[in-house]
Amino acid sequence: MFPSIRCAAGCGRLAISGSKLCAVHTIDARREAERITALIQSRQLIRDLNASNLEFEERDFSGKEFYECNFKEACFSKCSFSGATMGIAFFAKASFFDCDFSQSNLQFISFAGARFKKTTFEGSTLINLNFLGAHISDCTFTSTDLYNSRFINTEIFNSKFNDCNLKRVNFLKSTQTDVTFKLSNTWEAIFEVNE
Repeated sequence: MFPSIRCAAGCGRLAISGSKLCAVHTIDARREAERITALIQSRQLIRDLNASNLEFEERDFSGKEFYECNFKEACFSKCSFSGATMGIAFFAKASFFDCDFSQSNLQFISFAGARFKKTTFEGSTLINLNFLGAHISDCTFTSTDLYNSRFINTEIFNSKFNDCNLKRVNFLKSTQTDVTFKLSNTWEAIFEVNE
């Protein structure tokens, strides 16, 4: 699991990997994001990384493998994770705008409280993901395997879940406005308590 080194400023947050400070207390958070990006781009396998609260814009993380990483409250704008593989990673309260997770393989990931806008997961394998309390707008999950993922108490707007595997997917207490499930196995998903 990612190192649990606390910020030297005493705030209780975790320090960014390779630093003694968290993103809030670092002198130059932009430079830290660039350093972390260079680290990710220099490796195929990224393990035990803490990059919480950092901002990433127009970064290409395509095809990378992430395991036991922490991106809690990080912001991603126009970033590509296309073809990426992730296992046991934390993106709680993170933000994604115009990002690409197409053809990715994500398992046991927490997106609890995250915000997604204009982001695609098309053609991906998303097994055991947690979208608890997330806000999803203008996104596509078309042709995606969402087996046993949870969208509990999630707000979903203008998004497509077409031709998806929804077996054991939990949508309890979620709000869905202009959401399509064309050709998906909705009868194997959970939308109400009595199902």
